[in-house]
Amino acid sequence: MANRKQVSWFPLWVFPVLVAVAIGTVWLRLAIVSTTYSIDETERMIRSLKQARERSELKLASLRSPRRLELLAKTRYSLQAPHSDQVVHLK
Repeated sequence: MANRKQVSWFPLWVFPVLVAVAIGTVWLRLAIVSTTYSIDETERMIRSLKQARERSELKLASLRSPRRLELLAKTRYSLQAPHSDQVVHLK
């Protein structure tokens, strides 16, 4: 038995540790990719909502436009600008 050469010069515990580190590294990379994807998706949704908000604000501003309101008052409701004797001044 003294003539027997040792073929394995690595301890047996090295292989399971290397496998565990490799699995941990792959899991960590996948977690980073998944988190990055979630962040990108959330940022895309935020940009979309901001654009929708800006469009809504522009639409509201156009609906409140004095020119539009004056045109509606004249055409739809047959209103006219008040005469000077119709204006009441409050003190």
